[in-house]
Amino acid sequence: MSLDARQKSFIGYLLGLAQEGQEDRGALAALRSGLGKEPGEMARVHQHVVPYLPEARWNDCWYYITATLFGLFPRHRGGRSLGAAFSPLRAKSDSMEARFIALLNAHPDDLADHLRHAISLLKSNEQPIDWFRFLDDLLQWDHPEGHVQLKWARDFYKSYAGQAEALSDTNDDNTSEQEGENHE
Repeated sequence: MSLDARQKSFIGYLLGLAQEGQEDRGALAALRSGLGKEPGEMARVHQHVVPYLPEARWNDCWYYITATLFGLFPRHRGGRSLGAAFSPLRAKSDSMEARFIALLNAHPDDLADHLRHAISLLKSNEQPIDWFRFLDDLLQWDHPEGHVQLKWARDFYKSYAGQAEALSDTNDDNTSEQEGENHE
């Protein structure tokens, strides 16, 4: 992870707003109020984001997106990428893989909408993510080599490969048993 101290403080601040038993419901509601808006339209969100913004303004939007999505689903699970969190949803609907692929292919200008839908799905299925990693990934989203998209894809399909392998092993065992029965 390549977050600096200020970026880690930002996520730490957000996590503090949702600390179990001490939730700041007003702050979380303020964060949610920015969903689907541009940073300049998020007056209630500024107080929670601006103190953590870097001097360079090229990536402010990723902080705002992270904050508003956190307000939507303020649950954290360390070490879990969005791809890993989204993976179990494939079993619920055939369309989940298509949604995930659309997310991976999203242009940075369209990413906020895709992420809002993805986080809503994760929330409704109680699949938390690592918010430190999430911000780190967003800050690197438009890297020319697409390494964030590749990491998410690997995490998404990793369990699928294990399931396919287990199914293949089961089928091999059944085939061997059937062949044994046919030879008797």
